[in-house]
Amino acid sequence: MRTEDTIWCDGCGVEIVWMPVIVDHWDFCCQDCRDGIPCECGALEEFDEYRRTHGQGPVTEAGTPQHA
Repeated sequence: MRTEDTIWCDGCGVEIVWMPVIVDHWDFCCQDCRDGIPCECGALEEFDEYRRTHGQGPVTEAGTPQHA
């Protein structure tokens, strides 16, 4: 679903701030949503937003902040 400049996933409803997966005029956040499988995009988006607003540096693969 698109409202002005905002794109929402037609699968899970998360706001899509990256390139959507588009199928037959439907916007999906990822291939899992496109296929009807539960996805993790909402949790990843919230985690990324938390990092930006709390000023944490890069995150390791284990999910812990790296400090310079």
